[in-house]
Amino acid sequence: MSRTLTVHRAAIVVGLQNHKEADRIVRLLVPEQGRITALARSARSSSKRFGGALDIGNRLEVALRPPKAADGWWGLESAVLEDGRIHIRSDLERLALLAYCTEVCGQLAREGHAEPKLFGLLDMALTVLDALSDAPSLSFRLGLETKALTFAGLAPRLASCVACGEPITEPAHLTPDGAAHQHCIDRGPTVTLAWLEAAEAARRRPLKEGIDIPMPPGPAWTFAESIESHLSRRLRSRSVLTTLSR
Repeated sequence: MSRTLTVHRAAIVVGLQNHKEADRIVRLLVPEQGRITALARSARSSSKRFGGALDIGNRLEVALRPPKAADGWWGLESAVLEDGRIHIRSDLERLALLAYCTEVCGQLAREGHAEPKLFGLLDMALTVLDALSDAPSLSFRLGLETKALTFAGLAPRLASCVACGEPITEPAHLTPDGAAHQHCIDRGPTVTLAWLEAAEAARRRPLKEGIDIPMPPGPAWTFAESIESHLSRRLRSRSVLTTLSR
């Protein structure tokens, strides 16, 4: 792809970092390229060029110049704000959820590979959060996590045992890969069949339908821990969300 070609794409901002005196490194989730890193020159010194477009969770129409090398940064030439999620930003818990959703989907997305499902999931999650007046129920977040894992090719197995493949019909242990019969794997938190069925339902239903559905008693962060296991690092936004969700 020629360096002189400018590519126009829909994108969601999933990460920001200051660079040198006036530049900004912007991490974007783009349907056609997955997660990409772009350099926005003079983004911090000029309010006219990007305005308030470069903020976490914003959906943009961007003009990008491809990197010179395969491992280089893209050039962010311009960004037009399509949705600033302004209603989310008036509520601390929904703002923490915005940061969490962008980190989960952004980190699970591959670099340089098409990720239309993860892009669509994140866009829908933030659109739903922006339309709410209060934070959604736990089933919303569990739905986001299980869908993100599934779209990343890491779907947790919840209806059958990860060890023997037989159906789960009684309380089971949870592992990073899903549920296991207690006689197959003797470690991990124990969950009820009702919890497993509710978690599977959260994965399958549209996010917008899970905003007020209660979850049976069970672990709140097991899928977050699974994501962290696959990423080999902690989700930074999880600590803030954990504090606000108590």
